[in-house]
Amino acid sequence: MKQDTTQATPFELVYSRIAILSVKIEVKTYLTEPITEENFQKTLLRRTYNLMETLENKWRKAVDNIQKSQEKQKKRHNNQLPDKPVEFKNRDKVLLHHTKVEKQWSEKFNLKWNRPFHIEKILGNKAYKLRLNNKILTKAAHRDQLKLYQNIISILTSNISQLRAQKILV
Repeated sequence: MKQDTTQATPFELVYSRIAILSVKIEVKTYLTEPITEENFQKTLLRRTYNLMETLENKWRKAVDNIQKSQEKQKKRHNNQLPDKPVEFKNRDKVLLHHTKVEKQWSEKFNLKWNRPFHIEKILGNKAYKLRLNNKILTKAAHRDQLKLYQNIISILTSNISQLRAQKILV
């Protein structure tokens, strides 16, 4: 089976030919001339040079295919990365990720983000203390567990102002 990356089977890369099971073929050989030591050496040398040439070409092609595949993988990976992580400020409204939902199938339809909290204190090392109403949470939250809260009104007003700036909406 051909590998996706090299576009060749491992057998082809080692032996420079396609693997064929001996039970599938019936090999008929015809001796055209008697085998002598000199004839054997010439045939062996010719076959060795032929193998070296074809193997080298196959290896080069495999290396090129591997490099192309790695470039595709790198582009795909880079496209999935976020542009820039958000840094929060004091008093920002944020949503806290509800990690329990991802670990339990029974809660898979529950909300993945908890109600809006306020950033109370920046602890450093990407950690934040959160406040809900007048109560400060005891556990700190990491930046990866937070996302900026935007209510529907602020989203709509920002969209309207963008449309007006582009002179689409008057």
